[in-house]
Amino acid sequence: MTNGELPLSGVTVIDLSRLFPGSYGTLLLSALGATVIKVEDTGGGDGIRDMLKFEGNPESAGHLMLNRGKQSISVNLKDSRGQQLLLRLISEAHVLVDSFRPGVLDRLGLGSAELLEANPSLVHVSITAFGQTGEYRHRPAHDLNSVGYAGLLGLARDLDGKAAMPRLQNADLSAGLHAAVAVLAGLRVATRDGVPYRADIAMNETAASLLALQNATVAGTGQSPPVPDYLTGAIACYSIYETADGECITVAGLEPKFFARMCELIGRPDLTARQYDVAGQGELRDELAAIFESRPRQYWLDLLAGEDTCVGPALSVTDALAEAQPRQRGAVTLAEFSDGQRVSAFRVIPWEQRTDNSERAPGLGEHTSLVLAEIGVTPEQLERLIASGVVRPPS
Repeated sequence: MTNGELPLSGVTVIDLSRLFPGSYGTLLLSALGATVIKVEDTGGGDGIRDMLKFEGNPESAGHLMLNRGKQSISVNLKDSRGQQLLLRLISEAHVLVDSFRPGVLDRLGLGSAELLEANPSLVHVSITAFGQTGEYRHRPAHDLNSVGYAGLLGLARDLDGKAAMPRLQNADLSAGLHAAVAVLAGLRVATRDGVPYRADIAMNETAASLLALQNATVAGTGQSPPVPDYLTGAIACYSIYETADGECITVAGLEPKFFARMCELIGRPDLTARQYDVAGQGELRDELAAIFESRPRQYWLDLLAGEDTCVGPALSVTDALAEAQPRQRGAVTLAEFSDGQRVSAFRVIPWEQRTDNSERAPGLGEHTSLVLAEIGVTPEQLERLIASGVVRPPS
């Protein structure tokens, strides 16, 4: 952590994205100090506002986690006056992020020519399922479809070989990360060369980019990697084991020194020589499973976690938020619902801790008046825009 301004302080991002990938990408930018203006429609706004609503919360917890620290304006982009307002905003901004399907911005009168006329050094990042080109460009898809096309879903099988649902939105998250990286690259180009920067991000491609080790197997053998492979359950020294209390521990002693130390501490040094016996992996796994099932998780953590064993717990998200280590490092922060209720949240940029510890997510159109005033819209003009349905007042 350093002193002074946040890295992206002074950078304005216009966020036209919806749901997970773009919102996650602009959340990263916001945590780095960018001013993110979320432009939402005059209907219900971003669909995330209607998801992950739980009893006792005044708004969507998903909206809180993805959009905290941002501003929101509500504009009807199907109206030419709304399009002109957006172009005025873009002329004063540095970055535009969108997640519209290919061709939508053109149909709204916000194509490349109009955007670059408004801002000749604009950094424009688009996120779609399959990109702006290619025969699949118009196909609708979500995360699950994207990881299926990427080859990632083919790796998600249990030890019996049955297909399993991924427990993480790999395409959504990787697309958001790539969007943030593209913005950083684009800002560098715009500053250095004074030219625009365009990034066309496809979710299936960013998911596939995570498969470097699996790609290595294809490159080296011409075959897809076995499922499971060494890092996904094929060997007993790198696996998950259930304990007597129904909890789980992680055993990741790939290096012989770590596995040997674990075997010594559990009283079975004889197992050390069998670490990479290919034919005996099933028997070794069964023996380790029986050992770990004999005692509760905390017993094994007390015995092994502080040693050179690469053994740890498989925590729930609730327990991970309460864990001492990330709290000591400031990696857990607070997020605030609109009624003032504060909840623990993982810091989205854990290594940058100067972002306000308690952040709210904006109400729909909460910053419409403020943001439009900054581009010269007078109170009288704003009233007329509201009356004609071009913009929506805060709700």
